[in-house]
Amino acid sequence: MYAFILRRFLMPAYEKIKGKNLLHHLEIYESNLTLTKKQLEDKQWQALEALITHAFEYTSFYPKHWAKSGINSRNDIKCMADFAKLPVVTKDDISAHYSDLLASNYSNNIKKSTGGSTGQPFSFELNTDSNTRREAIMWRGYGWLGAGLGHKTLYLWGADVGEPTFLKRMKTDLYHKFYNRKMLNSFAMDKDNMIDYVKEISAYKPKALVSYVNPLYELACYINKNNTPVFSPNTILTGAEPLHDFQRTEIEKAFNCNVYDTFGCREFMLMSAECTEYKNLHINSDHLVVETLSEQGKPVYEQSGDLVITDLYNFGMPLIRYVNGDRATLINEPCRCGNPLPLMSSVDGRKLDIIKTPSGKTIPGELFPHLFKEFKGISRFQVKQSKIDEVHIFIIANEKFTKEDQNNITTEINKYATNELNLKFKLVDDIPLTISGKHRVTICEV
Repeated sequence: MYAFILRRFLMPAYEKIKGKNLLHHLEIYESNLTLTKKQLEDKQWQALEALITHAFEYTSFYPKHWAKSGINSRNDIKCMADFAKLPVVTKDDISAHYSDLLASNYSNNIKKSTGGSTGQPFSFELNTDSNTRREAIMWRGYGWLGAGLGHKTLYLWGADVGEPTFLKRMKTDLYHKFYNRKMLNSFAMDKDNMIDYVKEISAYKPKALVSYVNPLYELACYINKNNTPVFSPNTILTGAEPLHDFQRTEIEKAFNCNVYDTFGCREFMLMSAECTEYKNLHINSDHLVVETLSEQGKPVYEQSGDLVITDLYNFGMPLIRYVNGDRATLINEPCRCGNPLPLMSSVDGRKLDIIKTPSGKTIPGELFPHLFKEFKGISRFQVKQSKIDEVHIFIIANEKFTKEDQNNITTEINKYATNELNLKFKLVDDIPLTISGKHRVTICEV
């Protein structure tokens, strides 16, 4: 009932005050699910043409970047095969040419940052309409999984960094109540307080539960091991890291309901979500162009490749053929569920190591990119644990990094480690890659 009231009455009034058009975009994206594959591809190409034209006319970066591949005008890109010849864009490219990527005809962009799984804090911008479209895409995917706009949902998710003021806490609480959801801090959960999380879930009685994979898996193991009764929601959605079959089985056993995987990143929000019928990940191709490339930079299907993503509607700071650091496997076949969006058969990114404490507590690896993205003085980092009571934090710093930043990082980590860990900071010039050429954010050797 509340979901109906929110969408039909409260949201229209809220949007009129705020000047947003979330419901308009949501309705269009939902209607796209009735299109054929060919109609979706045509729609995607039309949006891509507009974005490429915009990038040529209003950014100084892309004309120079594309000229390296012999692409000198909009007329040189006539089809998707031509588009696939454009050079990719990396985090280093964006950091080095930040202002040149900003569109000259857009101002008042929304600024965001991400730590990401690569350990390299990254900042970017997007225009307000693009941000609203991202929200609409999220609500569409969550909606077909039973956790849509206004559905009573509990989130086992990350918490804000720092201590919010009373007014900010009150504003945040009202915001979540408006959307009919409750937030639990997954970073603060450990083996000693898991029963409190179980009680919170059972008391709230959510219709849907949304969570990072690993904290929910650990909670499910606790529930199953101790035969602890817990409220069973109608649906569970996971994200932030790949969901393995053994984790899905454990979680479904604990909560006695279906678990569905979603995949996204901060740069683009929701990229794909499973369908309820066959649990296939459907890519939001009416909002993004998603590609996978081999080590040689060639398009690949049916095998794991580096993800290359284009946001079709970020005109404030176009991200075109952007390498986000994740890997996935795409398949070129339709899903029998009837959803026309294309499929991603698996997400193949690295799971972040858990940091341990002498008392048996654990700190999820996702805490660290979530935390370090807030510090502009950090160019790259790595957290390494070789002893149970000691953690080394390697930082490639820039001129903005201060002693106060180090103290604040220590304070945040100690919220979850309760001063059990000896945190040793070391400023370095380089952080070695793994043999496979990847950067590990967290390494636990104990």
